[in-house]
Amino acid sequence: MKNAAKRPLTLHATIFIAILLLALFLRFYCLTCSSLWHDEGNSWALVQRSFAQIAQDAAADIHPPGYYWLLKLWTALFGISAWGVRSFSGLAGVLTVVLVYRIGLAERSMYRPTCGDTCREQARSCRLLFALLAAFLAALNPFQIFYSQEARMYALLMLESAVLFWALPAPIASNTAETGHRPRATDHWKAFLYWAAAVAGLWTHYIFPVVLVAAGGTSVCWWWQVRADTRHWMIDDGQPERMQRHPVPGLPYLLFFLILNALAFLFYLPWLPTAIERLLHWPGQNGFVRPTEGLHLLLQTLAVGPIRSGPQLAWGWLVLAGALPLLGGWRLRRSTTGPALLLWLLLPLGMMFVFGLFNESFLKFLLIASPAWCLLSAAAVSKPLMQRRTAAFFGNIPYASGISRHGVRAALAILVAALALVTLPTYYADPAARDNYAGMAHTVAALGDADTDLVLLNAPGQADVWRLYDVGLDTLPLPTQRPANRAVIEATLAQATAERRQIFALLWATDQSDPNGFVESWLGRHAFKGLESWQGNVRFALYNLPQGLSCTTLARPPRFGDIATLTEICLSDEPLSAGATLLVGLRWKPLTRPERRFKVTVQLLDPRDQIIAQQDGEPGGGRQPTTDWRPHEIVSDNHGLLLPPGTPPGEYRLIVALYDAENGARLSTPSGDALQLSQLTLVRPTRPLPITIIPMQHQANRQMGPLTLVGYDFYRQGFTHAPATTVAPGDVVHIVLYWQAPASLPNDWPTDLTLRLRLGDQVVNAPLAGGKYPTGQWHAAEFVRGSFDIRFDGATPVLTLEVRDSQMRLGKIPYGKVRP
Repeated sequence: MKNAAKRPLTLHATIFIAILLLALFLRFYCLTCSSLWHDEGNSWALVQRSFAQIAQDAAADIHPPGYYWLLKLWTALFGISAWGVRSFSGLAGVLTVVLVYRIGLAERSMYRPTCGDTCREQARSCRLLFALLAAFLAALNPFQIFYSQEARMYALLMLESAVLFWALPAPIASNTAETGHRPRATDHWKAFLYWAAAVAGLWTHYIFPVVLVAAGGTSVCWWWQVRADTRHWMIDDGQPERMQRHPVPGLPYLLFFLILNALAFLFYLPWLPTAIERLLHWPGQNGFVRPTEGLHLLLQTLAVGPIRSGPQLAWGWLVLAGALPLLGGWRLRRSTTGPALLLWLLLPLGMMFVFGLFNESFLKFLLIASPAWCLLSAAAVSKPLMQRRTAAFFGNIPYASGISRHGVRAALAILVAALALVTLPTYYADPAARDNYAGMAHTVAALGDADTDLVLLNAPGQADVWRLYDVGLDTLPLPTQRPANRAVIEATLAQATAERRQIFALLWATDQSDPNGFVESWLGRHAFKGLESWQGNVRFALYNLPQGLSCTTLARPPRFGDIATLTEICLSDEPLSAGATLLVGLRWKPLTRPERRFKVTVQLLDPRDQIIAQQDGEPGGGRQPTTDWRPHEIVSDNHGLLLPPGTPPGEYRLIVALYDAENGARLSTPSGDALQLSQLTLVRPTRPLPITIIPMQHQANRQMGPLTLVGYDFYRQGFTHAPATTVAPGDVVHIVLYWQAPASLPNDWPTDLTLRLRLGDQVVNAPLAGGKYPTGQWHAAEFVRGSFDIRFDGATPVLTLEVRDSQMRLGKIPYGKVRP
C-alpha cells in the first residue's frame, strides 16, 4: 500500500522536474542570439565599477543599485560577457517557476476533503495538479522568458515578488489559537524570507512598493477573516466570555506584519531621499491612449510579452487571457490564497491605468504580476466549471466530472503550449528582438573605414553598449546636453565631419535627446542619407558626405509646373553597386511661393520601368518645405538613394518628380510628369552588406530548389513606405524576393532558373532576378534581389511562389473592395 501511495507522488515529482528543465532550456537557449541593447550596455558597464561607484552612478539613474551589486557578484564568478550578465536573469526566471509551484502547493482551501483518507489523497493530488499547471504556464510564458534573457533587473524583481508572497506570514487559524499553537521553525524562516525579499525588492526597483501594498492589503483581508472566524467560533462554542480575553482577534498577527515591513523600510532609509527625488522626476507617458487600447496592451503583454515578431492577439483571445485569472480569483474567494493573488495581479494593473503607463518602457513593470496571472489562470480550471450539471448530464457514468476537469486543464495547457510554439521560435530567430547593436556593429565593420568614417551616438548610454561591440571607428556623442543647443550641435558637426566620408548614425529616443531635430536637420542639409532601417527601437542611418560629387549646371533649367525650375544636378562620380548610396544633389529655384506642400521623389528604374529604389520627402530632408520657399532663392535639396542590396548589375534610369503631398498629383516637366536625370550602370559589389541588417518585410530562409529564399516583401505598387495599405481589385501588387545562391555552386547549377507567382487567377512566370541577370551569371553565396508586379483581380488574396518542385505560401495581401 505504501508503494502504491508513493507512485502518484513520484509521477508528480517527475513531471515537475520535466517542467523545471523546460523552463531552464527556454531561458538559457539562444541566450546571446539577440544583441545587448542600450540599457543592458549600462548594466555591463556598471558591474565593472566599484560598489561605491555603482551606488553613485545609480543615484543619477532611475533605478536603485541593488540589482547592479548582485550582478557584480554574479559576474565575478561567470564573467562580464553577454552570457555572463544575462545568465543571472535566466536563473531568476527559473527560480520564479519554482516559487509559482510552491505557492500552488500552499493552496489548500480549494480542495477541503470531508470524506476520509481517500478524499484527502484525492485532494492532495488535485493540489499537486494545480501547482504543476501553474508552473507549466510560468515555464512557457513568453513575457517571463523575454526578460529572463535580458541583463536588467526585471526578472529579479519578478522573483522577489514571488518570494514575498510565498513567504507572506499567514495568520494562525482561530481554532488552534486556543490550543496553544506555537509557530514552527519554518514560520520563522518564512518571516525572514519575507523581510529579505522586501528589502531586496526596495533596493531593486522603485515600483516594488506596489507589491508591498498588495501584501499589506492581503494581510488586512486575512486579519479581517480571522477576526470574523474567531468571534463566530467563540459564540458557537457557547462561551461568549472568551471574547473578553480576545477583544481584537488576530491583532498580534497584524502587529507582527507591520513590524516586518517597518524593519524592511528601516534598511531602505539610506536610499529613501534619493528614491523620493528620482520619483518626483520620473518620466511621464507621452501621448494619450484610450482605455480600450491600454487594456489591449496590458493583456497582450501578459500573454506574449513585448516580442516584436510575435503574434498580435485578437480581442477574443485577450478576453480569454483576462477572464481566466478573474475566474480563478472567484474560485479562490474563500481561501487565504485568493485575496493575495488578486491583489498581486490587480494592483499593478490598476497602477498602469491610473498613471497611463502604456509604452514599452513601462509595460515591463507588469512582470511583478505575471506569477499571479499564471496561478490564477491555473486556478480557473482546477475544478470543472459545471461540475454538478456535468454529473447530472452524464448520469451515473463514473468519473464524468473528472474527465471534464482534466479535459479543461489539458485544453489550457495545449493552448499555452501552442502560443509559445508560435511566439518563441520567431523571438529566438529575430536579431532585432532587442535593439540590434551587434548587427549594426557588423554593418559598420563591413562598410566603414576607421580613417574616414564616424559613428554618431545620440543617447549618452549608447556609448556603453557600443564599447562592447566596438569596431574601431571614432564615435561622436551628440547632443551632449539637454536641452539641445543648436549652435553647439552645428559647430561640433561641422568640425567633426570636415575630413569624413560617411557617418553611421544610431538614433534612439530622439524625442527626448533632440526634440527639435537639430542633428538631423544639419545632416539633411550637408549630407546624403542612404541606408536607413529600424533595428529594434534604434533607427540606423548611413549618411554620406559630399565628396566625389560631379555637379552640372543646366543651361536651360527645366520647369516643374509653375512652382520651380531645376538649376543644377550633382551626382556621384564613383562606380556604383548594390548596397551603395547614390548621392543626388538638386538645386531648385522657386518661381513663386506655393500655398501647398510638395514632395520630391527620386527613383531608380530598371529596363522594365519597375521601381528599384525610391526616396520621397520634402526638400532639405523635410526641413525646407515648399510653403517656406522664397522666389528666386536657391534651395539645396540632397537625397541619398540606397541602391537595394542584391540589385543585379546592369543599366538603370534615374528620374525625379515633384508631386502634391495631399493628392499625389505630379507637376508637369518638359518630358512628362518626371524628368530623367541620368543613365546609370551598376556593377557587382565588392563589399556586400551583411544580410542580417537588410530590411525585409518577411524573413523566410526557406530552401526553394537549389537556392535559398532569404525573405520577401509585397505591397501595393508605389507604397513601399506603407506596406499595409489596402489593395483593391485592379491594383498592382509589387513583390520583392531576396535570394541567396549556395556557398558552392553545384555542377548542374541552372543557367536561367524561373519562378511562378500566383495571386488569385493571375500568374507571373519569370526568371528569378527579372530577366537581365540569369542565374548562370550568379556567383557562389551571392545575394540577389528580384522585383515583380502582379495585378490583383479580386479573387483569392493569397500570394504563392513556386520554384521547380518547391511551393510556398507567401501570405495574404491586405485587400479590400474599395481603395482607402
